[in-house]
Amino acid sequence: MVHGPKNSLLASIPDTEWIEIQKLCEFVQLPLGCVLYEPRGPFDYVYFPETAIISNLAPLKTDRTAETSTTGREGMINVGAIMGDDQSMHRAVVQVSGDSIRISFREFQELQARLPVFRRKLNAYSRAFLAQVMQSVACNASHTLLQRCARWLLKSHDRVDGDELRLTQQFLAEMLVVSRVAVNAELRKFQQLQVLTYSRGIITILDRRLLERTSCECYRAVRREYDRLLPGSFTK
Repeated sequence: MVHGPKNSLLASIPDTEWIEIQKLCEFVQLPLGCVLYEPRGPFDYVYFPETAIISNLAPLKTDRTAETSTTGREGMINVGAIMGDDQSMHRAVVQVSGDSIRISFREFQELQARLPVFRRKLNAYSRAFLAQVMQSVACNASHTLLQRCARWLLKSHDRVDGDELRLTQQFLAEMLVVSRVAVNAELRKFQQLQVLTYSRGIITILDRRLLERTSCECYRAVRREYDRLLPGSFTK
């Protein structure tokens, strides 16, 4: 019996190809805060998250970082590997601990070369991922902190089962490149609107529709691209 993966990108591959991919998969657990890649550093594996969520961060001269994209069970990292690049441009950090599949870089290249559907799906994913990065640039430059916070919570909510997000205010502040005090103020606004609750490092989404209305258009723009290029990537 063929056991399907929880990663939706891999799950979209036909069984005839998944059987070949599965032989080379290693199932690993990724702890919170684990750094998978460093900027300009080589990497040995590509990762296909199942329940883990990864943040891709661009380093700044001030020793701070800015999140450029989020990857969960809809995709894979490092996208550069699809183009044959074995060095990372960004730091990849585990945002939500969980399970992942990993494949060695060398074997990943071999699979791409001989599995046509796998290759087409990876190319589609790379286009969707690029749309996310480009929209993030526009979002960070144009929208309020409340809107950006709503967008960040929505894209994280898309990538987990249920309505709970396990993260601290400090981590959210780092992702949005603002102070913890500023994030606390925005979360209080959401609590007053009964959009969410926050307690002891757990955010529980209560009203997703209102959160979507609060977010800027960037969330929907990226979601449309994923739905167009890789239908079924998200179920919420």
